[in-house]
Amino acid sequence: MQLHIRDPAYTDRLASFLRSLGQSTIVSGPDHVELDPPTNETDRVELEIYLRVWKVLYPDADVELA
Repeated sequence: MQLHIRDPAYTDRLASFLRSLGQSTIVSGPDHVELDPPTNETDRVELEIYLRVWKVLYPDADVELA
């Protein structure tokens, strides 16, 4: 699964944030973070919650599932 970050200045910060929550991430470009796709609905909802928290912490750092 890929995440696209509109501002590349936040890419490493997003990857670190997700790693701190137990997610396996790889920075695959200046504005892309790859992570293992959720294996079930609970994992997907968990990831969506993490991304909502990210938006609260960094409202200027838009992230999209790609």
